Amino acid sequence: MKPRQLTADFSYLKVVPTVADRNVIEEGSEWEFIDTLAGYFYNQQVIDLTGMSVEQKTFFPESFSVQMGPVHYLSPGNQGAGALIEMHFVTTTPFDFKSNYTQGISFEQFQLFPGSIGSLISFDNVVCGEWVTYTSSTSQTPAIEMYPSSSGRFGSMEPITSDRLYCYKFVVSSNIEAAASQYGSPSSKLVLFGQEGEDSDLAYVMRLRRDYVLQNEPDED
Repeated sequence: MKPRQLTADFSYLKVVPTVADRNVIEEGSEWEFIDTLAGYFYNQQVIDLTGMSVEQKTFFPESFSVQMGPVHYLSPGNQGAGALIEMHFVTTTPFDFKSNYTQGISFEQFQLFPGSIGSLISFDNVVCGEWVTYTSSTSQTPAIEMYPSSSGRFGSMEPITSDRLYCYKFVVSSNIEAAASQYGSPSSKLVLFGQEGEDSDLAYVMRLRRDYVLQNEPDED
C-alpha cells in the first residue's frame, strides 16, 4: 500500500442575474446551468485513474476534505436575504443533473442529494460528498459576505477500481436574485485521501464486476 491523494479543482463562479435571465454566468467558463431552472449551476471535473486500472490496482478511500477560498458574497444585496447551498461530491459514474433536477423542482426538493432515496443515482456510485448552506449577514453592507449555517456529509467510501472518477460542485441559490445584483462562489478544491494497493484476485474481480453493474445500472441499488 502507498498513500495517494486525488484532487479536483473548481473555478470561481460569479452570477449576474437580470430580469430576463437569472442564469447569467459572468465568470467561470467551466460552469453550466440547468436551463429549465433559475439559479442551479454545476461544474464537472474528471480524475483519470487509467494508469492505476492498467496495473490492476485498487484505491482505498480513507477521508476527504473540501478546501474553499474566500468568500461567498452578495452585492449589493439586502441583509439576511436568501441562501446559497453548495454541494461537492465524487461518483464512479457521470451524474445527470438535468434528469435529477427538472423544471418545476422546488428549493426544498434539492434535499434529493446523490445516493438518497429517490435520487437517480445509487448510493454505491457516490464515493463521498459534502453540502453546506450559506446565509448572509444581517448587518454588513453594501457587499454582504455569506457564512456557513449548516452542513452535512454523505457517500459510501467504497474501494475504487474504476478508470475515472467524476467530481462535481453544485451551487443552488434561493431568493438571492431578487436581493442582489450579483453573487459569487469562490474557487475550491476537493481532496480525496487514501491508499493505492493490490487486492486479492477474487476481491478485485468482484469490484470490477460491481463497477460494471453500477456504470450500466446507475439508478438501481
